[in-house]
Amino acid sequence: MKDKSYKQIEAELSQILSRIESGNYDDLDMIIKDYDAGKKLIAELQKRIDTAKNRIKKVN
Repeated sequence: MKDKSYKQIEAELSQILSRIESGNYDDLDMIIKDYDAGKKLIAELQKRIDTAKNRIKKVN
């Protein structure tokens, strides 16, 4: 995921959330796959936010 920008990860998460919210799943495994992928994306976004916060704190 390092090669993806914050905006790209955010867009991917948005697509997953849209699919989950629509409820258009025929297969429970696909719901679980999207849920797990979403959790990973959220964790990566949070990590990047935390890193940015720490860098800003160091500058100040």
